[in-house]
Amino acid sequence: MRGQLEGRTALVTGASQGVGKVIAVCFAQEGARVVLAARSRERLETTAAEITAAGGSALVAPTDLREPGDVDALAQRIDAEVGGLDALVCNAGIAGPTAELWNVTLEEWEETLRVNVTGTFLLCRALLPSMLRRRSGTVVVIGSATGKRPFHGRTPYATSKMALVGLVRTLALELGPAGVRVNLISPGAIDGPRIESVIRAQAQATGNSYEAMYDEFTKASPLRRLVAPADIAAAALFLASDASASITGEDMNVSGGLAMY
Repeated sequence: MRGQLEGRTALVTGASQGVGKVIAVCFAQEGARVVLAARSRERLETTAAEITAAGGSALVAPTDLREPGDVDALAQRIDAEVGGLDALVCNAGIAGPTAELWNVTLEEWEETLRVNVTGTFLLCRALLPSMLRRRSGTVVVIGSATGKRPFHGRTPYATSKMALVGLVRTLALELGPAGVRVNLISPGAIDGPRIESVIRAQAQATGNSYEAMYDEFTKASPLRRLVAPADIAAAALFLASDASASITGEDMNVSGGLAMY
């Protein structure tokens, strides 16, 4: 049986760890040749080794998405070595600070938006022209339900992720006539080291215990649990595949019911 992405090439950013790594491995299992981008070459090599050991194909491409020159070089390498992309998954991002807005420094604010929003802008600016020329392709952006169901002290992160909704909807309108689809996934709190650090920071900021804050995170969802990384990968696969051929401009909640609009 052919995989859903057989014969296609996909770029996954933030593929060195966490949900980005899970998405990359999932896409490879479905037949895609996966370009792996992140700042850490060592971690990318680990992801690539896991993919190739299972019979998949991966290209390691260390990239700092904060740097326009790095992103442009990545786009040039993709064109030269794999002939363009069929799918782009903009997953890379940072959690940013956990503090009330008046205690957030300008540097913290700008760094959060620089990585989460400007990094996505730079990727799309560099890589979408080849999709336009080929008149096909899919873009999946990983946002967050945080802006819809806010958490204490998360203003920079929530702002950055909600900005991506406007970016995705506008791109979907602009690219639709060329047959290029653009969608966003809004995860709830994803199980893993990042959310554990966020919960610890919120516990400290609010004077609660880690256990009490963890309960607050999980009980906010009707399913009473964190979101599994594999669930985000499954949604990304759906949006990158032909199964979602008539879907564009959507903001898909994968949040256990934390967000319902």
